[in-house]
Amino acid sequence: MRLVGYAAALLATALAGCGSDVTVDLVWGGPPEPGSGGAVSVDGFASYQRSVDEHWERSAAMAAAEFLRLDERTARRTTIDGKASAEGTGPQTVVVTLDGLLDDSVQAERWTLGFDEDGGVYSLTAALREQRCQDGRGHEGFSADECV
Repeated sequence: MRLVGYAAALLATALAGCGSDVTVDLVWGGPPEPGSGGAVSVDGFASYQRSVDEHWERSAAMAAAEFLRLDERTARRTTIDGKASAEGTGPQTVVVTLDGLLDDSVQAERWTLGFDEDGGVYSLTAALREQRCQDGRGHEGFSADECV
């Protein structure tokens, strides 16, 4: 037991000596798996967003790309469609469609994301994932139901 306490004290001393020379880059890992009905929790992304100050937070479309990690996705076609109020501020809905996925069951995913704007920063408030199946693998329209 003393060895564990000593190791913890040694680690704390080593970390204290690091000072401000240590930087940690926070990285969002991507959206969690959808629940029933295609709803996806946004709590983890909200927490991540509170811990960063990034340029993508000033655009609902860019925040959607960050949430979905579009930089790591492979689709033949990706479309992003944002809808805002007539004044261009306030709540926005962003629909991202990834079509031509390299998956033997799922042809396309459609994400409907809701954002609130406060002081020029867009916060994700809701996320819904639907999918369209490959021919012969299930439903042909977008649905939260799984493909086979």
